[in-house]
Amino acid sequence: MSLYIRRLPDDRNVRWGNYQCRNFGCLSSRKPRRGYACFHMEKEKLKWVTNSSLPVDFLIRDVLAIKPGQIRIGLDHGVGTGTFAARMRELNVKIVSSALNLGAPFNEIIALRGLIPLYATLNQRLPFFDNTMDLIHTTGSLDGWIDLLLMDFILFDWDRVLRPGGLLWIDRLFCNRKDLDDYMYMFLQFRYRKHKWVLAPKSKDEVYLSAVLEKPPRAI
Repeated sequence: MSLYIRRLPDDRNVRWGNYQCRNFGCLSSRKPRRGYACFHMEKEKLKWVTNSSLPVDFLIRDVLAIKPGQIRIGLDHGVGTGTFAARMRELNVKIVSSALNLGAPFNEIIALRGLIPLYATLNQRLPFFDNTMDLIHTTGSLDGWIDLLLMDFILFDWDRVLRPGGLLWIDRLFCNRKDLDDYMYMFLQFRYRKHKWVLAPKSKDEVYLSAVLEKPPRAI
């Protein structure tokens, strides 16, 4: 990986002033549980390429093997600094990273790492044409805090831009156990083909869901 993909950029690149942290060292020192784990590069660079103890953690090579040679462009929808896109670029897959600047300059950092950021709120349609994306990967953006009505809007928009035969990769979505059936229905209503579907406990009252689903062909 290039230098900026392996570590955070130099502080001389800082061009923001409306956040509590004014340098990269401050961002990487924040507590991971508050949403700053993606600034810890030593841990970030291991994601999606090394085996984890959790069955809900899928490897990029295993997901791409489902559609060998057919995944060329995609969208990473979540909270992060572009590490997923960086890893995919190593495999000649172009990924646009959608992120909101929630307490930190996520979009600026994605751009400084030589990747493509997309600033889009959750309640707006994606600026992509219908049936064009080979892959949509999501982590962190659909977790149990999101309203099901908004989630329905997001999923229908993803279905619009994902091409038939494209893959939807749900990465570590978590929710309360009592809400699991509702969340499962949100995905299963599209009748995508299941390539991977794994549930694992997160805590006493919460569960993880990871899945790789394939959009079916449909009559126009």
